[in-house]
Amino acid sequence: MYKHIIVAVDDSPTSQRAIEEAAALSVTSGARLTVVHAVDEALFAHFNRVTLTSRDAVQTALIKEGQGVLDAAVAAATAAGAKPEGRLLASEHQSTSDQIVQAVAGLGADLLVVGSHGRRGVQRLLLGSVAEKLLKKVAVSVMVVRGTA
Repeated sequence: MYKHIIVAVDDSPTSQRAIEEAAALSVTSGARLTVVHAVDEALFAHFNRVTLTSRDAVQTALIKEGQGVLDAAVAAATAAGAKPEGRLLASEHQSTSDQIVQAVAGLGADLLVVGSHGRRGVQRLLLGSVAEKLLKKVAVSVMVVRGTA
């Protein structure tokens, strides 16, 4: 069975379902569970238009918000019976998916659990799909948890 599961989260209901699945797998298999949240690097791109002082303030706020998302996810996994570790990922130069891929490889995980919002058409084209990018990039098995219809 699995030895180390990583669940990548954002603050969506679909992500909550992924946490529940990952926690259940962790408990039944005895695998380590690491919850990761990647701060959205697209927001950093807008910093070059602001002063250094306001850039630092915005970056600090994004990190603080990301830590809040991570803390809530760790608490949810703990409430589901798991004993998770949390890891906040942030980069000004790496995409969200690349940050997660690097964490999966660096932490030696053998399963990645991620939620998918199931967007289609123009919405998917404009927003992209982190889950889809992860499927193409990671070298381990990926469990995609679908949102409710």
